[in-house]
Formats: sequence, C-alpha cells, structure tokens
Amino acid sequence: MGPYPPPVPTPESAFLVGIAYGVLAVLGVLLGVIGSFEFSWQAGSVPVAAIALSVLNLAVFRAAGWAMESRLGAVVPAAPWMIILVVLSSRRPEGDLVVTGTAPGYVYMFGGAAAALVAIVWTRSSRSWLLNGAPQPPGIR
Repeated sequence: MGPYPPPVPTPESAFLVGIAYGVLAVLGVLLGVIGSFEFSWQAGSVPVAAIALSVLNLAVFRAAGWAMESRLGAVVPAAPWMIILVVLSSRRPEGDLVVTGTAPGYVYMFGGAAAALVAIVWTRSSRSWLLNGAPQPPGIR
C-alpha cells in the first residue's frame, strides 16, 4: 500500500468550499456584533448572557471545524469574531465603547477567546498539511 495522491479539486467543488468559508466568516461577524451588544444580561450577579454566548461560540466554532474537516474551518468564524470584539471594545475618541470593562464584558471577551482556542485545538484535520505527500504507516488509510 503506497501513499495515495491527494484528490484534485474540481472548479465546482473549489467554488462551493469558498462559498462555505465565506458563509462561516459572515457567521463570525454576526456572532461578534450580536454578542457584543447582548452580553450584559445578568441574573443577579451572574453574567448569564456572557456565559451562554461563550458556550454558543464554542459550539459554532467547533461545528464549523467539524463541518469543514479542518482547523481552518474553526478559525474562519473565530477570526472575524475576534476582530469585531477588539473594535467594539476599543474606546472611540468620543469616549464610547460597546463591550465594557465589567464582569460580564470580561467573561464575554475571555470566555469567547478561550472558546475559539479550544475549538481550534479540538478540531482534527482530515489530512495534515505537514504530512501532505508523506507515506502513511501500514494499516492506516
């Protein structure tokens, strides 16, 4: 059993993969914008919305990586989410900011970032780019 050459993508499949990554990027933007405005709901002193949004981020980023069968699938929605978070948590010249430095804000920021890292590390790629073209050990397909 020798190494198998990687499948050659057709233009149609490459187009569909590109569309899928584009949809995931838009999903990351939506998660960032909606979450940045809705993170502050609390039940007493417990930041319920920030915790729920962090869990939602983990689920979405992990599902994206699983669906695309690569870590890049988890990175694509996580990167725009992080960019939106940084922009909306930065103070503007007028003094305004959306994501505040409160307990719910910190739970949302650090919980979401941790969720992104966990989802990226947790995702297994179907074929490692490091081993592309390397012979596979006997018995593994």
